[in-house]
Amino acid sequence: MRASKRQQVVDTATALFSKHGFHPVGVDWIIDDSGVARMTLYRHFAGKDDLVREVLEQRYTYIVGSLEQSVLPLVDPTDRVKAIFDWYGAWFHTPEFAGCLFERALAEFGTTYPKVSEVAIRYRQKIANWIAELLADVVSPDAAKQLGNVFMMLLDGATVEARAVNDPVAAVRAWQAAESLLNQAKIQSHALAESTR
Repeated sequence: MRASKRQQVVDTATALFSKHGFHPVGVDWIIDDSGVARMTLYRHFAGKDDLVREVLEQRYTYIVGSLEQSVLPLVDPTDRVKAIFDWYGAWFHTPEFAGCLFERALAEFGTTYPKVSEVAIRYRQKIANWIAELLADVVSPDAAKQLGNVFMMLLDGATVEARAVNDPVAAVRAWQAAESLLNQAKIQSHALAESTR
């Protein structure tokens, strides 16, 4: 089934923003590459910022849904968190990988432009909180929250490394670091639980 004109615009914009960034890609470029009329684009989006937000919203929905498919069939909390890192590693190996659109949005728009930055920040919080929830059964709540934030930083770093030096194995190294931190936290949480008995 042919994509709607609106989705055609979003898909084209997503590819262009991923490859070239948000600011360098103008509306004319998106119109030319998508093959839609200018009036069609503006019928669906009041301006470029609305299109940028829709691109990020759709990317958010896609990634979270895809991650859930990877994580939910697993039972062990550590395996579930590793599945997130594995998902990133598989993404790094895809031909269309060009870095993280959320990070690019924050870099180009900053945090003071909520129409765009809100989606990017929400994504980061979602992943960090999700990891913390997954780990809450194996480490203390404070440790789980801290690890969620640190693991998000490791995923960010792996994404930058994969893009900067074309190194898809960055996710594996990020998981090795994450696993080491998790094992330390498990030992500390176990020791704390024993001391309070």
